[in-house]
Amino acid sequence: MGQYEAVLFRAVDAPLDDRQLAFANRQSSRADVTRRSLSVEYHHSSFRGNVGALLRNGFDLYLRETSYGIRELRLRFPHGLPFASGLREKYLDGDRLSWSKDPRGSGGILTLCPFRESGDFESLVDLADYVDAAIEARERLMSGDLRPLYVFWLCGAFDDNELPEELIEPPVPFGLSEAASYAGPLLDFYDLDPLLLTAAAQDSPPVPVDETTAPAERWVESLDLKTAKQWLRSFLTDDPVRVRADALERLRTASPADAWPTVDCGRTFAVLQSITETLRSEAKAKQAREAAARRAKAQEEAKRRRLKRLRTMTDDPDRWLRKATELVEGRGSDNYDKAAKLLRDLRDAIGTTAGNRKIRRFVDKLLGQYPTLTKLKGTLRKRGLVE
Repeated sequence: MGQYEAVLFRAVDAPLDDRQLAFANRQSSRADVTRRSLSVEYHHSSFRGNVGALLRNGFDLYLRETSYGIRELRLRFPHGLPFASGLREKYLDGDRLSWSKDPRGSGGILTLCPFRESGDFESLVDLADYVDAAIEARERLMSGDLRPLYVFWLCGAFDDNELPEELIEPPVPFGLSEAASYAGPLLDFYDLDPLLLTAAAQDSPPVPVDETTAPAERWVESLDLKTAKQWLRSFLTDDPVRVRADALERLRTASPADAWPTVDCGRTFAVLQSITETLRSEAKAKQAREAAARRAKAQEEAKRRRLKRLRTMTDDPDRWLRKATELVEGRGSDNYDKAAKLLRDLRDAIGTTAGNRKIRRFVDKLLGQYPTLTKLKGTLRKRGLVE
């Protein structure tokens, strides 16, 4: 495959307005642009538009894949990340995973783009397959869920410029294993084993029940009746996605910035990789055992069905001989094989010396009746019915 690049933008919170749509159309003459998306593929060229400006003019998500080893995700947060800077910086390194603040206001762009040697990534099928996972991660981050930020750190840790044994993980958020719904596709986007999340989550305690629900409950309870009605009216009459984004921003402002519980494990990325390899070996062994059990069960079932069929054959052997004759008269390799299997089963069903002689006489008669059917004779020989 030659040089290739695919680019995808999505507007999540609200559709582009006329001005934003016009701006997006000016960024590429080849792109397919709507009020909700911009997508384009290049061969022997690349996207020349202003990614940052597009993300600050209506789009909330950007994905990029190239044939020369680039996988990039950018997420726009109009009101910033809801974490204290001291906590946030434990996950960001400024290179693989970085935060770019807007020139004005509190918003910014989170970028995940580890360095990999050209060709190290397996080719993807469709960037759109990863959009839902990225959107869910963004929404969770906006609501104060710290787990997606750790997932992003995992995705960026496999970097050819970093030594895995020197890269120490940041604090592990509680309930990390529950992030599988979006972490799996994101790890897959960066060509990592999804079991890496399982490895990382081994020492992550469950999230206390009230950690995810209490902030929202407290904020809702704090609303007076008039304000609550205004929110409900807006949700029913305006863009519900935008209304939800605004509500999450209000909730973020009202909640502590570093409320999500974490545990310091201090593992290196090399340790996490080693745990993942062990888990993958165990998973493969389990799959092999399960596959062997399924095969054994299928073989036993096939044997049971055959024995049942053989018992019915002994009741009227001539009926099955007539069936074999009909199959041969129908001609064709498939019919010959069916007739040969039937005769073999009938021979096994009868199981006596006299019965075996009966089948041999029938086969001899059949071949005498059809001396030119060489495929028939070969099939019968293959089934052990002709010497």
